[in-house]
Amino acid sequence: MLWWMYALIALIGYTVLVTILCLKYPERHYNWDDIDTGKLDFPSEFAWGVATASHQIEGGNVNNWSQFESATGKELSGIACDHWNKWKSDFDLIEKLGVGHYRFSIEWSRIQPNESEWNEDAVAQYSAMIDELISRGIEPMVTLHHFSHPIWFEEKGGFLKNENIHHWVSYCEKIFGVLSDRVTNWCTVNEPEVFSIMGYHMKLFPPGMGSIRKTIQVMKNVVEAHATAYHALKKIRADAKIGLAKNVTIFDPLHRWNLIHWITTFILNHIWNGAIISALKRGRMFGRKIPNAKDSLDYMGLNYYTHALVSPFLPQTIEVDLPKRSHEIMTEFGYPMYAEGLKRSVELLKPLNVPIEITENGVADSDDSLRPIHLKRHLWMISEMIKSGADIHSYYHWSLMDNFEWAEGYSLRFGLYHVDYETQERTLRSSGELYRKIVSNE
Repeated sequence: MLWWMYALIALIGYTVLVTILCLKYPERHYNWDDIDTGKLDFPSEFAWGVATASHQIEGGNVNNWSQFESATGKELSGIACDHWNKWKSDFDLIEKLGVGHYRFSIEWSRIQPNESEWNEDAVAQYSAMIDELISRGIEPMVTLHHFSHPIWFEEKGGFLKNENIHHWVSYCEKIFGVLSDRVTNWCTVNEPEVFSIMGYHMKLFPPGMGSIRKTIQVMKNVVEAHATAYHALKKIRADAKIGLAKNVTIFDPLHRWNLIHWITTFILNHIWNGAIISALKRGRMFGRKIPNAKDSLDYMGLNYYTHALVSPFLPQTIEVDLPKRSHEIMTEFGYPMYAEGLKRSVELLKPLNVPIEITENGVADSDDSLRPIHLKRHLWMISEMIKSGADIHSYYHWSLMDNFEWAEGYSLRFGLYHVDYETQERTLRSSGELYRKIVSNE
């Protein structure tokens, strides 16, 4: 057989294979000009909320993140939004939005500043915050680990070392024992894949390491930490609703007729999404058993922001914009707005067979020109999914107010309320008023 015949056969095979991939894994895109995104239909029991995280708003924290900021010369979080002192007036902001749910995190470093020390004053303040929320008719969802933890825990190796998990569980039991008589909804860890990959591969989060082996080890240990805490806390209060918050980023091939791009897509989708879903569904991650992880969920928290168009040359930095389709709108964070991916994310989580809480969704938008569009498109997607039978119980907008955006510092603004960091004045944005009207069905 002549060489050109082999080449022709290879070309035909390549074309058939890529065609099958394109058909089996479609990349949804809607013509939004033809959709009335103001036409929303939510059940009366649907939970509307907003979300924050302790290190991003409280100010004055001394933890692995504040240590990392100083060591690397990054922008310092400082007093952030001074929420530790302004929490009552900040609860006014939540109440004015008309939402009935608030997701926020406990700062472990405040509760246990040293291995042998429990700060009962900090415990008492968080307890008072819970009482205040409930008195206003706002149901709390408490996150136990949102990227930050005590320096002493970091110095012991943090979640890199499996033997440290018991420290984390003790802290969880401490807080749960105090608050679980009033708090039903709990989130153990926020985005284990982001915490692991950003901190141990991309060096953008503490401890700033660059090791694939350590990244995988941390991811496994964080999921095991979640599972261990889940079972320990359920023994204290069996009817508590406990889950974790998973960031789902959909990876799509930059060029859909490029097989190398498809291979890259499958690898990244498994590392970022599939591995953790596998651990929670089957109790195995990267070929190894994760003790007690199988079915350690009462719900799945979904944090959704975008999809990523990938090739082997995907940027490994936040300093450049990611690729986008020609019709997509680029956000200030450097990734495209892609509301269609929210439905794909829910479908990805469906095999877990638990209700889904949208624990984060929002956009960095300093002049508030994109956020109203972003909000309406994503809420329309949720409304349509619920009408089609999706088991989605809530929507927590990220974020209540502008805050410290981790590696990006104060340059990005996600808030429904604008924050003047010099005066600490909060101002409701037009998008916040839009959200209030949607929530109240005006």
